[in-house]
Amino acid sequence: MKRISAILLVFVLAAALVFAGCAKSSEPHEASIPGGHGAAADLNNKESFSGNVNPDSPEAENLPSAAFTGRKVIRNAELNVETLEFDAFVSTVLARTAELGGYVQSNDIRASGFRGGSLRYADMTLRIPAEKLDGFLNEVNGLGNVTWRTENADDVTDAYTDVEARLLSLRTEYDTLISLLEKAESLDDIIKLQDRLTGIRYEIESYEAKQRNYDNLTAMSTVHLNVSEVEEITPVTEESFGTEVSRRFKESFSSVTDSLRAFAVWLIGDSPSILCALLVLGLIALIVILCIRGSKKRRMKKHRSVIDKTAAKPEEKKEA
Repeated sequence: MKRISAILLVFVLAAALVFAGCAKSSEPHEASIPGGHGAAADLNNKESFSGNVNPDSPEAENLPSAAFTGRKVIRNAELNVETLEFDAFVSTVLARTAELGGYVQSNDIRASGFRGGSLRYADMTLRIPAEKLDGFLNEVNGLGNVTWRTENADDVTDAYTDVEARLLSLRTEYDTLISLLEKAESLDDIIKLQDRLTGIRYEIESYEAKQRNYDNLTAMSTVHLNVSEVEEITPVTEESFGTEVSRRFKESFSSVTDSLRAFAVWLIGDSPSILCALLVLGLIALIVILCIRGSKKRRMKKHRSVIDKTAAKPEEKKEA
């Protein structure tokens, strides 16, 4: 019995040691890497950067372009910019876009405000090489007063890889069908192979177009610029109470002045039209008044004739 007990004890200890070893080996490997979760999260944040950026923050100075190396990332940006020198700003931005190898997709300039077109607004859509986007945005930030800025990056590496894999598969199938077509003898087989080849060619062209679109979007970033011409720059930092009151008073006074000026310009500039309109209205009013007076006279005349006839009847009865 003692010998059996000893054997059982040894067996239980061996099983416990084996179980402990298995439990240890089943722990996640990431736990053995110092800061493993934090490093992975940081890399993901860099690769899928998206959100609003304060123009004065360090992030706005230079996005982590190095994190996108070797990946297919579509980067876009949008900025609201104020400028005191509208023509110089627009000319510089357009010239710089061309120098960087980009192009202007759209450029809409129009007047705004009450000053007869002296204040202008531009809505610009530019395509800038992706590797030069950060430098271009920093230059724009130095040319005008950036009141709002947002940037986003869309990682399409997986989708691009899927397109490449699908193209490889289709091209391989296409080559195989071509080989079979060269060896086909029956008319029915030839027709079926040609039909399948036509379908594969269509799919290949579709995926090639999608691939070119991805290449274009990742190679050239889109930048939207909303440029406003102003007479006074809007502060982007927090103002003191007195400064804010003073600024708002000036803006309110300027708005009232603009409204009065616009009214005076309209009144003086359109005075011939206004006089013609008043003359027509006066003629219409005169005709209406004359018609009303003529109607009143006719009613009074009719009323008097009725009274005269009524007064004449008693006299005729007396004579009778």
